Amino acid sequence: MLLRTKTVHGKKYYYLDFSYRVLSKLKTFSKYIGAKKPSEIELAKIEQAFKSEIVSRISGKEYTNELISKDDLIKALLFKEAFNKKFASLSKVQKRKYEIDSTILFTLTTLATENVDVSLGDVINAFEKDRQLGVREQISKNMLKAVESIKEKHALNKKYLLGLHKTIMASFEGKTPGRIRHRQVYLHKQGPKNPFGIEIGYRPPSPGKVNELLGEFVKWYNSTELNPIEKAAIAHYKIYKIHPFLDGNKRICRLILNNALIGEGFPLLNISSKKEPYFQTLITAVEKNQPEKVAEFTLKEFLSQTKQFLKQN
Repeated sequence: MLLRTKTVHGKKYYYLDFSYRVLSKLKTFSKYIGAKKPSEIELAKIEQAFKSEIVSRISGKEYTNELISKDDLIKALLFKEAFNKKFASLSKVQKRKYEIDSTILFTLTTLATENVDVSLGDVINAFEKDRQLGVREQISKNMLKAVESIKEKHALNKKYLLGLHKTIMASFEGKTPGRIRHRQVYLHKQGPKNPFGIEIGYRPPSPGKVNELLGEFVKWYNSTELNPIEKAAIAHYKIYKIHPFLDGNKRICRLILNNALIGEGFPLLNISSKKEPYFQTLITAVEKNQPEKVAEFTLKEFLSQTKQFLKQN
């Protein structure tokens, strides 16, 4: 932030400048604040109001923020803007290649994160054909269908959530695809001293509460005015805490996270590409009731992956 003065005919006028860097480019926003130098208290109020104005100017929406700063939100929106600008400049062939590659990579990563035995070849084969699929190819196909579904920007309700789960878990009949869990589940973490896993310091709600909690989640999701980064991260956090299904919960979390992002013009985010930091962030967040950990991780991964895209020739 810079409080800048401009002298005209011997009289000082004050301007407020905020600058944000997107790779090598610097984006500066300026606001005239008057001929009188503001006090520190007045300046702080002007700063916050101006940052909200910048958010609205970039996004065209009145987003709120709770867990990340306005500066981080502005930076995220500028990176989204840069991503979309570069993507728009690509040829149809290049756009199609990016869409296919990102979808395949997300599918492989989100399955591998849960130790589902599929390979890159399985996912590619599943993408390219519709018949005579092997078991691993069918598992991949199911996830690919779910990814395409969230790109279609369906309205989020309980029916859609259950349908999404039914799609991704169709090859795991014993895990009751498309149905809310009927028994208590426990969350575990592994480590060098506990390879079989130990229960973490958070236990999901009893099965009798899940339906009501899902209803509350859907109501929150469709009414919140939070910015896309926080909405996506908190949606992931909330569903993980509810743990509505016997299995496939984190897969649903990652899909709904992207449903929130894609719905606001953000690209598909491979949030679990760094498996161990992702798991540790999620466990710490639910054990300590700190959803900001997931929001910060989501922001960091979005910026990192967008930078990689922007640096490509």
